[in-house]
Amino acid sequence: MKLSIGKMCRGQGIAYILTIVQYDEGHSVAFSALSESGVNLPIEAYPSDLYGHHDTAFVLATPLLETSRICIKAEEIDVNGEIISSVKKKLSRFRIKWSSRLNYKIDPRVMSHLRDIDRFTYSNQIHIRPIHYSATAGPNIIVKGIICSPEHENEVRVQLLRADGVEDKDFQPYLSKSQEILYEGVRRVETQFTARVPNDGLTYCLVASGCNGSRAGFMCFDGPSRDFYRQVHTPCYYRISEFDHWQNYSKDRARKFELANIEDYRIDGGPVFSIIVPLYNTPVSFFIEMVQSVLGQLYQNWELILVNSTPENAALQNAIESLSDGRIHVLTLAHNLGISENTNAGMGVARGDYIAFLDHDDLLDKLVLYRYAKAIKDDDSIDALYCDEDFLTEDGFLINPHLKSDFNLDLLRCHNYITHFLAVRTAYVAKLRLRKAFDGAQDYDFLLRLVGYTQNIVHIPEVLYHWRMSDSSTAKDASNKGYAEKAGLLALKEHLTRSGLCATAEVSDCSCFYRTRYKVSGNPLVSIIIPNKDSVKVLSRCIESIINKTSYSNYEILVVENNSEDEETFRFYEDSQRNFEKVRVVHWPHGFNYSKINNFAVQKAKGNYILMLNNDTEVISPTWLESMLGFCQRPDVGIVGAKLLYPDDTIQHAGVSMLYCTDLGQMGGPVHVFCDLDKSDPGYMNRAFFSQDVSIVTGACLLTKRSVFESVGGLTDSYAVAYNDVDYCLKVRAKDLLVVYDADALLYHYESFSRGSDKNDRHVNRFISEQGQLRHDWPQYFSGYDPYYGKYLT
Repeated sequence: MKLSIGKMCRGQGIAYILTIVQYDEGHSVAFSALSESGVNLPIEAYPSDLYGHHDTAFVLATPLLETSRICIKAEEIDVNGEIISSVKKKLSRFRIKWSSRLNYKIDPRVMSHLRDIDRFTYSNQIHIRPIHYSATAGPNIIVKGIICSPEHENEVRVQLLRADGVEDKDFQPYLSKSQEILYEGVRRVETQFTARVPNDGLTYCLVASGCNGSRAGFMCFDGPSRDFYRQVHTPCYYRISEFDHWQNYSKDRARKFELANIEDYRIDGGPVFSIIVPLYNTPVSFFIEMVQSVLGQLYQNWELILVNSTPENAALQNAIESLSDGRIHVLTLAHNLGISENTNAGMGVARGDYIAFLDHDDLLDKLVLYRYAKAIKDDDSIDALYCDEDFLTEDGFLINPHLKSDFNLDLLRCHNYITHFLAVRTAYVAKLRLRKAFDGAQDYDFLLRLVGYTQNIVHIPEVLYHWRMSDSSTAKDASNKGYAEKAGLLALKEHLTRSGLCATAEVSDCSCFYRTRYKVSGNPLVSIIIPNKDSVKVLSRCIESIINKTSYSNYEILVVENNSEDEETFRFYEDSQRNFEKVRVVHWPHGFNYSKINNFAVQKAKGNYILMLNNDTEVISPTWLESMLGFCQRPDVGIVGAKLLYPDDTIQHAGVSMLYCTDLGQMGGPVHVFCDLDKSDPGYMNRAFFSQDVSIVTGACLLTKRSVFESVGGLTDSYAVAYNDVDYCLKVRAKDLLVVYDADALLYHYESFSRGSDKNDRHVNRFISEQGQLRHDWPQYFSGYDPYYGKYLT
């Protein structure tokens, strides 16, 4: 036999090699591959008619790892299965790399035939299709996706190969239950997978193989492939915040207002803003830029109060004296009194309607005062305003925009997410002032005291403030000011005490972020409602986890039996009620309707607090229920939801946002934020880690007051399966009550296990109908952005 190597190329870490094999008619050929050190490498062969020789031409696909060469071996096999001859060819990685580059240029048609032949072949082929790719600062890259295999491959094995081709024996992929699908009229099997691949910069390869003759599927992790997956499959919930996107957006926006006419931004009778800037050895270049950003405001009704506590700094003093605008006032202090007292001195001479706080080296966007003035003109009850911000690097780049929530009390009790550019009605500033004892966190302390007087605080959802990053600033590293964290914790504890809340606060692993926990008042009964049909193993796991792990003891479990068919199920009901005094079973004999089932169960429940819980959940943290109950007992809270994980330890639920429609052709609607991130991934601005107010939480684990449930009429019957939780949360929010995501209440959720997925064909029509009803009932959430996640959520 003879083996000749033709053209070759590479793509996403896989080498595609065209070969011509000459062997006797009636015989077959088998291929294998070895590294230079003798390690077996995966390789698959695809007959090719590129040159009209379908029986002798093959495209070989093999992962291009970090071995220096590949030895390809072809074996001729007779009709009895005996190997009668073989031939080898060696290829260096260098040759494959440079041949690929050349061939793409001189013969792109042939290369398009070779490349991805494995991905376009379905007969006897296993595919690995990535959906989510998350590379954080942790030790692993998390890859989630689908393994799609022929119907006859009922057991697929997933391996991870290291750079040398050796299998990583410590690799443990997570594989979900498989389900059949119909693709192009052919039955195939899909299995969801999660893989954790070392994030060490080396090359790896996932191999999905069967035991019934199907070709294996490959997914390689070399440098270019990682970059591709990162761009296409990263679950980025604020994609605009990525460096390149933000650079382009910022430049385009700046150009839009380059030639703006001040007269277009005049507001008759608009408020006067007093901008207070404490100066302390401010670098002159930074000072000049800061002042220019104020002078460049399109809204002109302002005064700038410069409080200079370092008059001995001659360069700064000269820069101050060079200013000639009559709206700039300078207050010179004999010596530095600290940030709070220096700022207070400026407040004492302010004459504006609102006082705004600007750091001495930061910059204002030219539209910020206009946006604030316009908001106040439209609603003169506004007591305070803040905007989004980004960071200004020492190289002059604007990066990492902080796209904030609208006023979010529970997020504020985790950290000062408001920061800049804070403008407050002068009457409140005069009453509260800054407190020297909280220097470093004086703004956080001020805000926590302010919310005791007013929560009419408006968020302008535009990046209108640029926070300069310098070696000593918290913009560069929050740990630069350790004293600020201590002062912030003290301010938060005082706020909780003033608010009459029985709560504790402590520092977290994230600098200047705190965990606030509310103690349960009294010993109220919580009724845990679990609808169920058969699925004994699932229900048993759920109930046993509640009973064995839950630290809060005053609860009842109400299982709502709904048309089960297995005798085993009814035996389990009897055993559970006999063995666990907290368990009761009630019967709903009608068709499945999640809303009606829960409304029925609430009538049978004894507790003043109702917890709706899916049967496919499992308790992780023992304090989950008392943590949720602590939130729910507050008079301003109507609903509390938990943090739910998939069984692969990635996030299933960390709050739900309504994605608004930028045009009428878009679908919009509820999306799970931070879904599929690792449980240790803090998410955008650490928001997956900390409890906060949200628009919606999932009904898979939802705690509410009975009084609230009854006041809004319970769940809406017409939402039989989907969106009943969304509708309920929006009804409660319409009562001016908060919906809280509790990041410390942790459970597993084996989503839609017992009734199946909404994406199955038989459920699609019902799902679309309920989605249409949601748009009809709550159009404002489709036409306007979510208040807690804003217009930039993607």
